[in-house]
Amino acid sequence: MQNGDEGVGLHRTFKIFGPTEDPFVVETDKVLGVGGQGTVYLCHKQSTPDVKYAVKTIPIWRLLMDPSSAEKIAAIEKEVEVLMKIQGHPNIAQCFGCFDAFRPGTSEPQYKMMVMELIKGGELAEIIQQRSRLDEEVSKSVLKQTISALKFIHGQQVLHRDLKAENILVCGDMLTKDTQVKLIDFGVAKVVANSIGRSCVGTTEIMAPELVCAKLMISPKGVEQKRYGPITFKSPREAPPGFGIKSQRPDGKGAMINGIEPGGYAATQNVGDGWAIVAINGEDITEKPFVKDFNELGAATKDGVKAIAEMLGSIEGDFTMEFVELPKREFSTEVDVWSLGVVLFTMIAGKTPFKDEQQIANGEYEQGLVAHASPPCKDLITKLLTLDPKKRPTLDQVLAHPWMV
Repeated sequence: MQNGDEGVGLHRTFKIFGPTEDPFVVETDKVLGVGGQGTVYLCHKQSTPDVKYAVKTIPIWRLLMDPSSAEKIAAIEKEVEVLMKIQGHPNIAQCFGCFDAFRPGTSEPQYKMMVMELIKGGELAEIIQQRSRLDEEVSKSVLKQTISALKFIHGQQVLHRDLKAENILVCGDMLTKDTQVKLIDFGVAKVVANSIGRSCVGTTEIMAPELVCAKLMISPKGVEQKRYGPITFKSPREAPPGFGIKSQRPDGKGAMINGIEPGGYAATQNVGDGWAIVAINGEDITEKPFVKDFNELGAATKDGVKAIAEMLGSIEGDFTMEFVELPKREFSTEVDVWSLGVVLFTMIAGKTPFKDEQQIANGEYEQGLVAHASPPCKDLITKLLTLDPKKRPTLDQVLAHPWMV
């Protein structure tokens, strides 16, 4: 569904869909956009052709040969479920439902047709790019409306988890302090009723440090870690330590506990599953590779970097280990508050504050990009981009900030 010819051919069959009593009609010559999931067209109800909607047509027939097709289709349906749960707010794009489209004579749906409110305007990110940056009065208006939408969805126990300038639509050709904006794209939103978020999802640039650090299996800068040890273990040749290990981080460095044997020695010492190993026999291993990379220059030489697996394999007698307890993968509304800070910074600076995960984990951004902003505005940015989620302001506290009133 990535080209026009396929889209037009598709809708000769699926031009009419939805409720039989008053179906929707796709205007196949009006393509509004093409994305990763599918093509967005203009559409209308058969009874009211002058009232226009946007319909995202998602070709699920392409997923039928995918081993994870059921999971991907469920994710689409989950997005609609979340959207329907948060309807009724002026700063959230309205969803009118998601409908299956069938090929005549078949019982398996070929497409998901997601009908959305038609918003005449563009992404906030595009306007920022055109203007280089926004003035404070306009930025304040956008932020207030965004907070209003976030308060509403949080009240419905939903986290957005991908709040960024690209997912804020401007309703109209011009953006002023009186222009309405709306949140869109709830594809990774999470209902957290009686639960918490655990998945590290969303766009990296706006991802909160607790998400990034959980993904990288490290702790945010300045967050105190609980350390344990040194704990002495018998030689592996004499007695098993009672735990498994695996690489700690996606870059292949470090090691962490991967499963505790019930009744084993590690269990008797209260070693926790998921703890990071920081030292073996007093030697720091946090930046050592878990296994040797023989493509690395000098890897096979005597002076080459010794991998953690090699160190453990060469142990003959008793040995000690030191551990650190990594942050739990438990995320709440604070992740959206951080992203709100990224949006504010982007509006004022014209650029996003962070380029990579390491900068996010350390809370490092170029202060000079917002040097022109008023002191209250810079203060709010600093408060929103606080590494410790417990120290970030609540949305009500943001609204009460001197810059906002």
